[in-house]
Amino acid sequence: MNRIVLIALTFFLVAKVKAQQEEQFTQFTLNDYGLNPAVAGSSNKLTFLAGKRTQWRGFQNNPETEFANVTKALGKKGYRHFWHGVGVSVEQDRFGVFTKKMAYASYAIHLKVSPKYRAGFGVAVGMKSVALSNIVYDMNDPVFAESNRAVVVPDIIPGIYLYSQKFSLGVSLHNMYKNKLSMGSKQIGSGDKLLPTAYISISKKIISGGYSFITIPAINIQTNFRGIPSLNLNVITYYKKRVGLGVSYRMHDAVSGILQVRIYKNLVVGIAYDLTISRFRYGKANSDEIMIGYSPIMSTEDLEKKGTTNCPKFEIF
Repeated sequence: MNRIVLIALTFFLVAKVKAQQEEQFTQFTLNDYGLNPAVAGSSNKLTFLAGKRTQWRGFQNNPETEFANVTKALGKKGYRHFWHGVGVSVEQDRFGVFTKKMAYASYAIHLKVSPKYRAGFGVAVGMKSVALSNIVYDMNDPVFAESNRAVVVPDIIPGIYLYSQKFSLGVSLHNMYKNKLSMGSKQIGSGDKLLPTAYISISKKIISGGYSFITIPAINIQTNFRGIPSLNLNVITYYKKRVGLGVSYRMHDAVSGILQVRIYKNLVVGIAYDLTISRFRYGKANSDEIMIGYSPIMSTEDLEKKGTTNCPKFEIF
């Protein structure tokens, strides 16, 4: 009986894929490149970031996300009016009976638009695979006769990023191209589309008089222009760029605690724990998230002397 219910739920979700929710992160200021390709190159350094988010622990087949990305600025040292940024990212999402795997390469150009502000314009191009999980798929079951197990489609994500040393505004659009779950004659479910989803992020850096404390309030809005937008509000305070403590609120979903610690000069570990406040709380379905970032470059003092502008997030390295 449970298997029949699970299969029915699977096809209900496929038929209603237009209401899907894209990946989300509590520490969106740390994984800003993962949401917006225009961020690549805004930092001075070659950086690596990897992480995992487990959502709604306590539920079977709950959403899980793993990712890794690397970014690098090109031509920023000694630049005059512009420089470049490149990046590569991979991600895997498991949600219910679906698994989504993605791989992208990105390019961004950064322009000096005023003495204080820079603007980045970027695009990520890659492939996306969406598949039914092995937990329910049975090729001999007639229930699956009208649906394929997996499809692979190309994808493109454009983004813009306006920033100074104390402010940033980023906008990106996911599922913009080839978002129908079909590949030739193959399709999952009825072949409905993944809706274009916009990510809008705003952050502000507030520095204490002695530079001992840096507070960064930030907002992330996620919307597919059909349903109610998802709103994240973060406030994180860092002490001497070594330890950051913060709180977050995700509208109608969860409140979170955030801890980020910089180890030596080139390694950062970020942990977030979400306490569910929606009805999922009755299942004790809280969420957790960990991110680890690393840069082989130990110092940016020489670049800072040339007046380059870093994005207004926690400079982790």
